[in-house]
Amino acid sequence: MKIIHTSDWHIGQNFYGYDRYEEHDAVLEKIIEICRDENPDALLVSGDVFDVAQPPAQAQRLFAQKMMRLRQDMPALRIIVTAGNHDSASRIEAVDALWSAVGIDVVGVADVRDHSHNIIEITGKGFVIAVPYINSRFLPDQYFASLLEDVDKQNGDSLPVVMMAHMAVAGSDSTGHSSDGIIIGGVEAIEIDALGKGYDYLALGHIHKHQRVGSKGFYSGSPLPLSFDENYSHSLQIVEIDGHDAKVSTRTIALEPPLPLLSIPKGKAAQWNEVMEALRKYDGPTAYVRLNILDDGTTPPDGRVAAAAIAEEKGLRFCGINLCMPERVEVAPHELRMGFEAIREASALDIARRFAGSKGIEFDNELTQMFMEAVANTDETQREL
Repeated sequence: MKIIHTSDWHIGQNFYGYDRYEEHDAVLEKIIEICRDENPDALLVSGDVFDVAQPPAQAQRLFAQKMMRLRQDMPALRIIVTAGNHDSASRIEAVDALWSAVGIDVVGVADVRDHSHNIIEITGKGFVIAVPYINSRFLPDQYFASLLEDVDKQNGDSLPVVMMAHMAVAGSDSTGHSSDGIIIGGVEAIEIDALGKGYDYLALGHIHKHQRVGSKGFYSGSPLPLSFDENYSHSLQIVEIDGHDAKVSTRTIALEPPLPLLSIPKGKAAQWNEVMEALRKYDGPTAYVRLNILDDGTTPPDGRVAAAAIAEEKGLRFCGINLCMPERVEVAPHELRMGFEAIREASALDIARRFAGSKGIEFDNELTQMFMEAVANTDETQREL
């Protein structure tokens, strides 16, 4: 069985006030082109199709158009899409009957009683266990193991078995996401052993950096960088599986962003005058730009306006100033002043811990768990709308 594994499209993302429609249109066209060139048996999209639970109509239309293009161009291609933590489980399945009518599997909900909804057989090729995002509080014991047991009963011909999952796996490289090792990108990390044994390839979504996890798991990586801290290559994965418990070959295809994300300077933050000089000397392609400036008191009150004007002259999309504390200043984390850009990038847990620290409250594991349960309840309500 040959598959293309991708995830975390985040269609409809509003990036510092900029609409990324044209970028998503271009990168999805590239994915369609790769599908035509590679001629896989299945395309797997492991969650976070959209950036928000209630995506704008334009984003939904773009997704539908690209799916139908693939279906028309490649009638034999099996297309399997699962919901991520950014998607609304109910909304993404709202037109399930229509998707099914054109041979596209869109799975928003993990049915803990009836596994047939999440086990998809590709006749003569293999099985795909399509598991969307599940909040860890609602994850039954041995859930993944039970799915694998059901597939094993059906797999008399020893066909390949692929597991799709949208989750944070403990120990992953979470660069670009807020993380304390327990909560990664707002999702509680799960040990890979909890996913059981018996799959030949684990198609993961959620973390945007391509990487291998365990012996058979891979994050494909997102096709576009979604924050300035994602300063690494973005990609999708080509996978060929000879049979169950047989050889698995993987290839990574890098995807170049139509508009790069540019940090000035690329390394450590610098003083205002140095950064402005580097911005004035920029002579590259159109890009989003963020300025990393030392918060040493030299940034003028109208600095943001002045920087935005220079960026506009250069044809750049100005995204703001990231004020960074000088390394020589040693203060407690809750005493660090947060600039506007830092607040944008911080998770709810980051801000809660900082606030607790300012009040002299120890944000221990118990308090962290209580806070994350409150956040999870809010997220779940939003996903169900």
